[in-house]
Amino acid sequence: MKRLLRLLTIATFTLSPILGQAWSRGGLATERPWAPEHIEGLPPDIRKDVEGHAKACGNRAAAGHYFSVSIEASGLRFRAQHFEDFACERRASVCRPNGCLHEVFVDDGKRQRHVFSVYARDIKLTNDGGIAGIEVFDDGGVRWFVWNGRRFVAKGKSRKGR
Repeated sequence: MKRLLRLLTIATFTLSPILGQAWSRGGLATERPWAPEHIEGLPPDIRKDVEGHAKACGNRAAAGHYFSVSIEASGLRFRAQHFEDFACERRASVCRPNGCLHEVFVDDGKRQRHVFSVYARDIKLTNDGGIAGIEVFDDGGVRWFVWNGRRFVAKGKSRKGR
């Protein structure tokens, strides 16, 4: 479902300049697909990390709408950055053949701490009975990780891909 939404969003933004005059004023045609405000609105520690990646990319930090997503679980807020939705001139600095970088930070309301990184096709933050988790989707299938109070630890693996 998330992939379908991303595909539809990309298609909308690709076609919107062409169809811009047909859309009502203030519609989707006015939103930029790679927008710096998606980075500027991040908490300070995460923004600093992302700006470091932008420097490696050789361009100003900008991202798509779903670059950063968050959930609350285990009494904390977890934020995942999806670098497939990050503007990067030197794509190899954030993506590999098996997928792009995904980083997860834990936010205690004061600071944001980096707690998980993986190169994968996608990840999904989960809340299972109040416990934070991560599903990692890659060529080998799905891997699960759970929050143990300090970091995410491996829980299991499936051969079924997404």
